[in-house]
Amino acid sequence: ATEIFTAMAEAVGGPDGTKLRRKFKGSVVFTISDNNEQWYLDLKSEKPSAGKLTAGGAGGAPSNPDLSVKVSESDMIKMVRKELNPQQAFMKGKLKIKGKMALAMKLTSVLAATSRYLPKSKL
Repeated sequence: ATEIFTAMAEAVGGPDGTKLRRKFKGSVVFTISDNNEQWYLDLKSEKPSAGKLTAGGAGGAPSNPDLSVKVSESDMIKMVRKELNPQQAFMKGKLKIKGKMALAMKLTSVLAATSRYLPKSKL
């Protein structure tokens, strides 16, 4: 999961960040169900960011996310690789979502941008 969220941080911090922010305009907390690790994505603030949530709370993490996503690490990898459609994962119960559903529908664009920043050998 670390590689995915590192790539996501690069995607939102890079040239794609402005486009993603315009399109997405929200904050997300991802919970990896295998180990309960939590990661955040903030495309709401002036400086888009992504990173790992720690027990004490991370610096750039959204305090009240617009969307909460719970998914296994393997399904997250499949979604970033475009082997699993997020909407299908939701329908099959592999992806649990709380919050703004309209924002959840736009998650695909964030995952697509993330996949462009992933090292090819890692996944």
